Amino acid sequence: MKKHLSLLLVFVLAMTMAFTGCQPTAPEVEKVEEPIVVTEEAPPAEPSEPQGIILADELKDLSVRDAKGMNGVIASANPYATKIGMDIMKQGGNAIDAAVAISFTLGLVEPNASGPGGYGTMLIHDAETGKQAYLDYMGTAPAALTQEIYESYDRAYTADRITGKAALVPGAVDGWLKALDEYGTMSIDQILAPVIELSENGYEISPHMVDVMMDNYEKLSTYEETAKVFLNDGLPYEKGEIVVNKDYADMLRVIANQGSDGFYTGDIAQSIVDAVQETGGLMTKDDMANYKSVWREPIRTDYRGYEVITAAPPSAGGVALLEALNVLEQADMKALGPNSVESLQLMEEALKYAHADRYNLVGDPDYVTVNTEGLLSKEYAKFLYEQKVQMDAPSPDQKTAIFDEFESAHTTHFSVMDKAGNMVSTTNTISLYFGCGVVPKNTGFALNSATFNFSTSYDVNKVKGGNRARSTISPTVVLKDGQTYMAVGTPGGSRIPGTIMQVIVNVIDHGMGMQEAVELPRMHQLNKKSLYVESSIAEETRTKLEEMGHKLSVKYNVHACQDTKFKFSSYEL
Repeated sequence: MKKHLSLLLVFVLAMTMAFTGCQPTAPEVEKVEEPIVVTEEAPPAEPSEPQGIILADELKDLSVRDAKGMNGVIASANPYATKIGMDIMKQGGNAIDAAVAISFTLGLVEPNASGPGGYGTMLIHDAETGKQAYLDYMGTAPAALTQEIYESYDRAYTADRITGKAALVPGAVDGWLKALDEYGTMSIDQILAPVIELSENGYEISPHMVDVMMDNYEKLSTYEETAKVFLNDGLPYEKGEIVVNKDYADMLRVIANQGSDGFYTGDIAQSIVDAVQETGGLMTKDDMANYKSVWREPIRTDYRGYEVITAAPPSAGGVALLEALNVLEQADMKALGPNSVESLQLMEEALKYAHADRYNLVGDPDYVTVNTEGLLSKEYAKFLYEQKVQMDAPSPDQKTAIFDEFESAHTTHFSVMDKAGNMVSTTNTISLYFGCGVVPKNTGFALNSATFNFSTSYDVNKVKGGNRARSTISPTVVLKDGQTYMAVGTPGGSRIPGTIMQVIVNVIDHGMGMQEAVELPRMHQLNKKSLYVESSIAEETRTKLEEMGHKLSVKYNVHACQDTKFKFSSYEL
């Protein structure tokens, strides 16, 4: 099975942040270290003894790019998460075991972006059967939440978004445990043991998290419990300080002993409901007890002989990604060249129609009819390319209502591949940084702010008690001749479909290696008048786009964005 691991795996966190509106500064280019390859043919039979606090310097070898390996590869946002996932695989666990451990670890070490109070989706490629499984653990609306109540909420950032009104029933824990139960090989107490140890012994805060906590200090100071968990005696943590979260460890012990029921019933559920209701929300214990993640059939398309498989509705991002790729397939992208005027124009047009369709036609399939088959048909793509797409000027805007949904770019994605060829592509989020800022007592995590992903304009995405708000998160895997080829995903809110699309085009059409594909400057189109482009796209190209009628919004590339001055945390076995 080693042939599987000679193929590609990617974590695409840093690249989407180019469009987050960083202040103009001179671009800084990091020196990219050569990947460190470690092979271990015989994993140790028993877990290693606890080592106490692990400092960031000890994990520096995990912060590499363009990793290659024969026994496994992990790419995540944080070296602590990567190390724990790596240790799980060294103990004999598979990619799904590692993915669940990584998810719980990221909830501890990067609680701004994901955690047990959030939600997400997971795409699994099962090497033994050759099939893919897609798990939807998106948050659900409290039963009492109606569209009328939702439209009465104050949507201002500093108002109802920072209260329990913003929290949907969190699906993450049920999803992670369901994936482990169905595809994992280790028990939940084995998976959680190193995360509990890290919670209690502490970890060194990263420079990135120091910046994030400084930027969100007011939010973290809003509630007493939030300040207790995420601040250091009322002040933000400083670089090099050790963070201990004993509440998180205690919460994990309950899950380790009682499984999903330990989270969705009993004391943890009561604490979540109390925190939501005390800050204006409607969630009840019945809402918690009734939550269930759902296995769905992933959606897929053929792109030039490669099978691209991604998230199904209620993720609208997967639909937009595949629809855009189908349009691009009508043209010779290789001949157009990477980031040429023509290729950027075509990608802009493909995304414009794809985003219009996902806004108007995609919602929770348990509550509305979604014609996924029609949207992803090659006939529809041919029609768009031949009848709608313009190559000499931007097409008119395709929106039929005001884009009023709010989906944060503050998310995390990671990918895992094991020596058997199993692949896991996972995107987890709590929406805004630190979600709604509400931390239930004795849990050590923040609740999500995903209520505001519902719409006041689009009928397919309006609130119905118990339904799921749609999202653009799109964990994706790519196969070639049925064999594992690439796992890809990214945070970035509405930028997710276009970012993944461009990476796939760079690899398949332009023959780039993964790191080159990730670092190539990007564009972003959300069916608005502005076309977002990175400043490192050639000035001559940008000028020609403006002459065609595009209103450009120029953003600096990822190396100039403070939020992305960290390396990949990846490891190869």
